[in-house]
Amino acid sequence: MSGAPALAPPRRAGARRALAFAFVFLCGSVFGAGAALFALRRTALRVVGNPELRVERASRWLGRRLSLDAAQQARVRVILEGQASELDQLRLEVWPRVLARLDRTEGEIARELSPAQQARWRALAAELRGKWLPPPASEKSRS
Repeated sequence: MSGAPALAPPRRAGARRALAFAFVFLCGSVFGAGAALFALRRTALRVVGNPELRVERASRWLGRRLSLDAAQQARVRVILEGQASELDQLRLEVWPRVLARLDRTEGEIARELSPAQQARWRALAAELRGKWLPPPASEKSRS
């Protein structure tokens, strides 16, 4: 046994590794959360705009949650289809009121803004409507 003791590696290398690991983990978490939000939004908008898809998904979900047999699931599906058409009709009746209220809100906000801000606000409001407020399925088929 020779006299010089072995030197321990500097603690900084371990701290750097831990920081690098934390950074990679954080980046992955942020990316994963963003991708999940994008996928959820896309799915939600697709389902909102397609009553048939809503009925199909709700029927399957209830079938799993309630352990429905095939006959029960078929009867539940018929109920959901009737409900979907009634809700779509209700949406068509209410839709003009929803749009009128949004128009009033946009106008009220625009009156508080400078002309340059108003132009940006109108563009932003139109973008938000396009992304988050799809028209009812029956209205889409009319246009």
